Amino acid sequence: MSFTCAIVTPSDAVLNTAASYASFEAWDGQQGVAAGASAFLTKLGTGVVTVQADGGATKVFVLDGGFAQMDGTRLTLLTERAMEGSGIDVAAAERELSDANAKVVSAGDRAMTLDERAGLERAQRLARAKIAAARLSGK
Repeated sequence: MSFTCAIVTPSDAVLNTAASYASFEAWDGQQGVAAGASAFLTKLGTGVVTVQADGGATKVFVLDGGFAQMDGTRLTLLTERAMEGSGIDVAAAERELSDANAKVVSAGDRAMTLDERAGLERAQRLARAKIAAARLSGK
């Protein structure tokens, strides 16, 4: 038994495939979906998405926020940006994480606004997700 999994950005339909299972980062933690799942609408977090296609192949992506909707037999992940794990440069992602961590450390005891802090944390999450997706893709 399967469902359709689609990843859509404002400019492209990144994925549209029959799947047996999908896992993604929701705003409140990891969420998994299998065929027969109840309908839902939830906010996406920044993280890794894995889609187990019906043929057995696993597709890995990084999504940076958006929304997930399960409606009947279709899971739609709508996001501003999706990156396929196999296309991510691990060394570049590790540099991004190092830079983000350095910014956190350099802030030291300086008071930050909530927006500044959220931006730094998002940069760290995105870099960690890129590294994880690239490694899951066999890079």
